[in-house]
Amino acid sequence: MANPTYPMTRQCPMSPPAQYADLRAHGPARVDLPDGGWAWLLTGYDDVRQAMNDPRFSSDDTKMGRARTELPPNENLNSFWRMDEPEHGRQRHMMMSEFTAKRIKEWRPRIQKLVDELLDRLQSLPRPLDLYAEFALALPTQVIAQLLGVPQQDYRTFAEQSRTILSLDKPEESWAAYYKMNDYLNRLIDEREREPQDDLISRLITERVLTGELPREDLLPMVRFILVSGYETTTSQIALSALTLMTNPDVRDRLIEDPDRVTAFVEESLRFWSVSQDNVLRVVDQDMTFSGAAMTTGDLVILAVPGANHDASAFPDPERFDLERGENRHVAFGFGTHLCAGASLARREVEIAVTSLLARLPGIRLACDIEDLTFRHKSLVYGLERLPVTW
Repeated sequence: MANPTYPMTRQCPMSPPAQYADLRAHGPARVDLPDGGWAWLLTGYDDVRQAMNDPRFSSDDTKMGRARTELPPNENLNSFWRMDEPEHGRQRHMMMSEFTAKRIKEWRPRIQKLVDELLDRLQSLPRPLDLYAEFALALPTQVIAQLLGVPQQDYRTFAEQSRTILSLDKPEESWAAYYKMNDYLNRLIDEREREPQDDLISRLITERVLTGELPREDLLPMVRFILVSGYETTTSQIALSALTLMTNPDVRDRLIEDPDRVTAFVEESLRFWSVSQDNVLRVVDQDMTFSGAAMTTGDLVILAVPGANHDASAFPDPERFDLERGENRHVAFGFGTHLCAGASLARREVEIAVTSLLARLPGIRLACDIEDLTFRHKSLVYGLERLPVTW
């Protein structure tokens, strides 16, 4: 029997591919990739969660004979996210001081100020307007750029480059954007070496690079990863959370009545949408039997986060957005040592965005039929292209 072809098509934009449910019942499945190779696809919650924190599955890009996207030659692509222990933990520790509970608390009023300013501007614009571009994209882009020290006039450029880099259907354009981003970040790093400021890049230079703890050539991949991952997934999450409110009036009304339920809303939205649809890869680091499958060193493994977060054995009635789901142990941010370093910051951004949006614009609604929305299927991160709204 021929292997299923990956990636698989979503029959409904609100749900993962239907094939995931069939594959899940049989454990790890071999799937054919567009490049002519194959990989193991894990779609079950227990399998994905275990593989995320099992040292027999390596995150190291250099051990992967191929990946979901073609890598350019002679490039230092590895951020700490694509490394194994102990180097992963060593580099991750260098920037974790920016994402402690104390630092996130300090960022909260700054995020609220940005949200208020964006909503003030929204209310002055003609309607209908694109909530994706004017709010969902603008907020995380400004937060991560301020964190890193990227000048305000360059926010939009980085957003466009990042979206292109993560696209799967135009590799030539992706790499062109990748090289442009590298050139800019290298210039910015050079500027911060000469004149340090109050930002993460400057602190990494003065506290890590100049002390010899972090090689200068490893700083660029770290900064690039923080920039791209720090805004792209949060942008999609804010836009899709807003769409959830507009398509689930009972959920919206409950949040207006009880704003304290926003934390539960955000966690369920993270599970429901699972925007990291195609960017969690591992490679088998030793021959083994995993969940009944005989895996060989060097085999590529795709961890389907949407499949895991819609596994009925872990989340009853997974296709229903349930504000009362209770303990929500989703893997939208990963699990174990590779848990997303910026998870707390992302959660705060989405919480503040959702709460403020409902408080200021409780009557917000779609300005088109839901069938007319365009979703980003051919991308490492799932999301919307536009979100026309009015009120």
